[in-house]
Amino acid sequence: MIQYFSLLPIKRNPYQKILFLCLSLLGASCASVKQLAIEKDVTRLLNQSEVFSNQFTGFSLYDLESETFIAGHNSTLKFTPASNTKLLTMYVTLKSFPDSLPSLLYSREDSLLKITPLGDPTFLYEPFENQKAFELLSQVKGIAIQWPDTDPELFGSGWAWDDYIYNFQPQRAWWPIYGNTVSIQKVNDTLTITPPFFEDYVEVLEQTRLGELVDRELKFNVFKAYLESDTSDFERIIPFEYSRDLLRQLLMDTLNAEIQFAKTSKPPTDTLFTQSIDTVLAKMMKPSDNFLSEQLLLMAARWHGYKEVKPFIKEVRTTWLPDLTEMVWVDGSGLSRYNLIAPVDQVRLLKRCHDEFGWEKITAILPTGGEGTLEEYYLTDEEEPPFIFAKTGTLSNNHNLSGYIITRSGKRMIFSFMSNHFTQPTDNVKKAMEQFLLDIRNAY
Repeated sequence: MIQYFSLLPIKRNPYQKILFLCLSLLGASCASVKQLAIEKDVTRLLNQSEVFSNQFTGFSLYDLESETFIAGHNSTLKFTPASNTKLLTMYVTLKSFPDSLPSLLYSREDSLLKITPLGDPTFLYEPFENQKAFELLSQVKGIAIQWPDTDPELFGSGWAWDDYIYNFQPQRAWWPIYGNTVSIQKVNDTLTITPPFFEDYVEVLEQTRLGELVDRELKFNVFKAYLESDTSDFERIIPFEYSRDLLRQLLMDTLNAEIQFAKTSKPPTDTLFTQSIDTVLAKMMKPSDNFLSEQLLLMAARWHGYKEVKPFIKEVRTTWLPDLTEMVWVDGSGLSRYNLIAPVDQVRLLKRCHDEFGWEKITAILPTGGEGTLEEYYLTDEEEPPFIFAKTGTLSNNHNLSGYIITRSGKRMIFSFMSNHFTQPTDNVKKAMEQFLLDIRNAY
């Protein structure tokens, strides 16, 4: 059973207790005592909740108008953020690049196009219709790729190795293609493989199998589709095992061009910019796309002269985000359970995003009620404008939500609500969290 609770009593003014404290505490303003009372009330409500009392829960609330923290519960303790980590990636991306995403460096020499890839994840990736890089590459018959000195780790630190077959964990690369995934789709009696290059690598088995309908060998691009396990139409998207040789074959197959890897004394100098940064970030944040977030952090590190993500993260923490307390940050997506951050620091990060990039830009990037990962939550009537703009973060036994909320009185607030280590259904936590934030909205 989900226990809901109301924060509405905290709006009653004046409180007898608050009045008594204001008169009895020397040097304390009524405003500061009221804030203390609200914080204690939030703690009491969360501690008494059937949902939140049996798990690790943190909350922080900040008023943009008064520029003060007005409520908190375990707000300085560290939580596993899951995809709330993408808020850091969003900030780094906006801070690093101009309005458009740099896709690759290039130069022409006779009929040969020399290329240095920059990690652009949008190349031939289904969510993006605009394909400027493909248009450039398809104009030539010969491409020489100047590869970076080192390759990124295919998986992030702390990622689950046995998630390699799931579409939320594609491998990282300097030149991703097709989202580094294979689509196996069944419509009626027709099986379609995208990209078509993998058609010879998919074995169709007309037999029942327990578990996944489509599978892949651990270290090889050998796929099996068990059609008798599901008679309905379906699509399964599975990451492929990335390598430079596979990239070369996919490029030759797609572009009908000769591809070679070559070291040149004169690197390419022109930069091809492709997608709008705001568009890429919205497509990353609203459905919570791990592939985009990992590649964007990798690109940002390279753009600032780093060969690896780890030292770049250290530089960002010390130089760009000095007001955040000590945290553990190891990847761009939040797939790793090594990540740790406090609710109060999530709020500070969102405050910095607001101050540096503006309300309109940030709220357009984040999901709102009824869309993306908030599709079933925080719904409004057709004539009512959205009131919440926030990023979810979900792993097994963990769910978080951090973002901005507009109250009934029109106040703009920043919040972070983090819930870790629960054993009940995640939907229970989501619904209780929704009710809590609706009460916050009504209380102010």
